[in-house]
Amino acid sequence: MKKQFIAFSTLLMLAAAMKLQSAEPENSLISKSLSVQSADEKFKLSFGGRIQADGAVFVGEDYQPLGNGVGFRRVRLGATAAFGDHLSGKMEVDFTDGGFSLKDCFVKYDLPPSLSVKAGNFKESFAMSAMTSSGDLMFMEKANVVSAFAPEYHMGVQGEWRSGSFMTAAGVYFRRINGSKEKDYSETNNKAGQDEGISYTARAVWMPLSQDKTRGFHLGGALSYRTPKTTVGSLMPNTVRYSTTSLSYINKIKFLDTAPITNVDNDLLAGLELAGFHRQFRMQGEYILNHTHRSGDLSTEKFNGFYIQAGYLLFGGQQKYSTSRGAFTQPTPGKSWGDLELAARFDRIDLNGTQVKGGSSNGLTLGLNYYATRNLKLQLNYSYVDNDKYADAFNSAAVGYNSSGEKVYDGEKVDENSGKGGNAYGILGLRMQLNF
Repeated sequence: MKKQFIAFSTLLMLAAAMKLQSAEPENSLISKSLSVQSADEKFKLSFGGRIQADGAVFVGEDYQPLGNGVGFRRVRLGATAAFGDHLSGKMEVDFTDGGFSLKDCFVKYDLPPSLSVKAGNFKESFAMSAMTSSGDLMFMEKANVVSAFAPEYHMGVQGEWRSGSFMTAAGVYFRRINGSKEKDYSETNNKAGQDEGISYTARAVWMPLSQDKTRGFHLGGALSYRTPKTTVGSLMPNTVRYSTTSLSYINKIKFLDTAPITNVDNDLLAGLELAGFHRQFRMQGEYILNHTHRSGDLSTEKFNGFYIQAGYLLFGGQQKYSTSRGAFTQPTPGKSWGDLELAARFDRIDLNGTQVKGGSSNGLTLGLNYYATRNLKLQLNYSYVDNDKYADAFNSAAVGYNSSGEKVYDGEKVDENSGKGGNAYGILGLRMQLNF
């Protein structure tokens, strides 16, 4: 990590020696990032980052205690560079929990008028919520179905085409380049002669009101064909695993967990997106279906989930939508002191297949967002989570009692005559976010 800090510090010192130019006018008090450029304006370099500090309190657990706590959800530093009109690149790293992980790290080339190609490490174009910047999320955490299934960061090559009301993206992707854990998994499996895995992902979005800044409509869909990756963490070849921390990063127990699924030929992901906004109001919903095809006589495991959410700015602000991402961005406040947004979401995920029982869950989240400036955002969330008896964190979380009245950690052993199986609990969370 020391080398990464030295490299980033060197970039900052070089920036100080160059002509500094704020991303906002000189008299602005809320500039979002620092930019520098060469005298001929052919080279531009921008620095930025994000700090998200979270706290959470858990109430009403049925069988498995959950520990209250605080932590950093994200600690990001990044830089973007533009070399003339066509060539650009981005690098972003995360230092959360004292570790180091690589996020965006890619080179992009624009081919006028509407085509671009990028290569490196970046988010696969799948799911509207996943394509939303983590700093612009309506809630502290994505819905469970997105957290469990959306591929997010992988190394690959992707082409993007935008014209009028349409946007499409398609690419081929390989292993996850993230932190030391994924690196160790991949190297161990590589030494055993396993291929790293490959994915083909495509997304298309229709935005018929894309020129209107006060209202908009979004209809999108995505498909992804995936072979098992070597970064799953299992020494068994052809293995996949799906899990999520259930609407809170502070909770480290992954109640919803399929455990390693072996003998997998491929996974097929399909997603449907629907969203819209009008002045202060916005809404969006997604449905994701996952078919895990297994070899031999093993049955195909079918998982799915959805969410629907909405938000309303109370003091006259304007919701904002990015046509380049096909996702919402941070709204414009209606007052000089900022704006408040009321938000609500219902989400469901089902990881119970034919033979695999990873659990199912319903979640209801209410939120209050305070947009103080472009740089400062506060979020207050209350979530109610209702897990079924199979959401036992791979047989490591208590989910009920057996017929003898003993606490059990396997959903199959729960005797529901002794009480409903599964944990239901509330989460009160607070986040302070600073963009720079």
